[in-house]
Amino acid sequence: MKDFLGICLCALVMNSSAFVPYSGHFKHVEIGNKILGRNLRLFSSSTDTVPSDVEEDDKKRPFVGTSTSSEVGMGKWEEQDGNYILRPPDGMEPQALIHFLGGAMVGSSPDFTYRYLLERLSERGYLIVATSFSTRFDYLTVCDQVISRFERVAPSLARQYGAVPVIGVGHSLGALLHLLVTCLFPDTPRAANVLISYNNKSVQESVPFLDEIFAPLFTAAAADPTSEEGKKDVILPNPFPRSGIDIIKLTLRLARTVAKGEVPSDAFLQELIESLTPNGLPKIPLSEVPFREQLEDNGIQSFLKESGTATLLEQLFDIIDQVPPLMEDVAGGTRDFTPAEDSIRSSARRAYRARRTLLIQYDNDGLDESEDLEKLLNEASETVMRMKRPMIQVDIQRKVLPGGHATPLLAPPVDIANKAEDWLGEDTAKSKLSYSGADATVEEITRWLDEGFS
Repeated sequence: MKDFLGICLCALVMNSSAFVPYSGHFKHVEIGNKILGRNLRLFSSSTDTVPSDVEEDDKKRPFVGTSTSSEVGMGKWEEQDGNYILRPPDGMEPQALIHFLGGAMVGSSPDFTYRYLLERLSERGYLIVATSFSTRFDYLTVCDQVISRFERVAPSLARQYGAVPVIGVGHSLGALLHLLVTCLFPDTPRAANVLISYNNKSVQESVPFLDEIFAPLFTAAAADPTSEEGKKDVILPNPFPRSGIDIIKLTLRLARTVAKGEVPSDAFLQELIESLTPNGLPKIPLSEVPFREQLEDNGIQSFLKESGTATLLEQLFDIIDQVPPLMEDVAGGTRDFTPAEDSIRSSARRAYRARRTLLIQYDNDGLDESEDLEKLLNEASETVMRMKRPMIQVDIQRKVLPGGHATPLLAPPVDIANKAEDWLGEDTAKSKLSYSGADATVEEITRWLDEGFS
């Protein structure tokens, strides 16, 4: 959901005026020019199976490493090394592992932003691994982050479940990342991909008025106000001793600390006071600021911890924290994504290798480019799969559903949806709470996957 990037940048300015461990290393991949790639081997499908040395007793072993669990709604989520894991209901062996990647910005907290979609898929008998990632202009850096995080949980899951098929499911930017992984990382076979609301737009298309408005503002926000260089060519003078981006980071750090139910340290509060005191004015002593006492004396901390609100706020800040680095990239001269859109189209046409692909498009989504991608993947199936492996059958389908670009995000928690359906009836609840599109998406994904397993 790359256009979420533009929305988030606008909002910030307005508010601030089948699995085995990784088996290789970086290597070059040709897509017009040399692009850095990476190897990773996964358990895939019955036709792309990597032999497993997993003992039967090992399949029930717990995770190795540190993980945390949270139970909200119907599903029990486990967080480990940047992956949010949701298992099928007790007694149900997973049909496949769904490796999910969300859209720009919201992909950092997939268990929060895509909760309904993923919990419904889990109920149908799928093991969910939703890998969080930070949105950056360099897609290959993001792919590397995703693969690195996924491989940290892959061995433990392989010991428990064996060689189940791995299905890539991605929404918006997540769909593009799965496409890149499938094209550029030849040792990451997938049984299938489900690409939802795919788009491959340039930064200029994703962020209107980037050069005219945002780039000058971000350059001013990144400038060091204490240097002569930082005072040149800025459209807005900075009256504070720290850059605008530094102040944003400090403010987010304060908000995150308070959201955790913690009281900021004296050293941090003093740094905040000094950073927010305009140049030329005397610094206020910490002893004269009642902020700490107010936090200690009220019940905010207890409420946040006991109600579970702190966890939700933490994930919200994970989304917002991605914005300052993007501002710094723009201030530093970044004006496009890497690889560029033409290189991505070329790689899709020449190197896409998934045997089954479902493209889900919404009828009211002006950002979607699934139809163009379908043409590219059909070309890939002819030039790659049939020329090199003529006996392989390739299945590429495109399904148009009612909804818009944000449809997979628009749903309440599963338990609220179930209660609403009990009280209002299924059709009325879906209409009132606007999750009929998300439900239709789940139905289409499971229908298509079941068709492949039959």
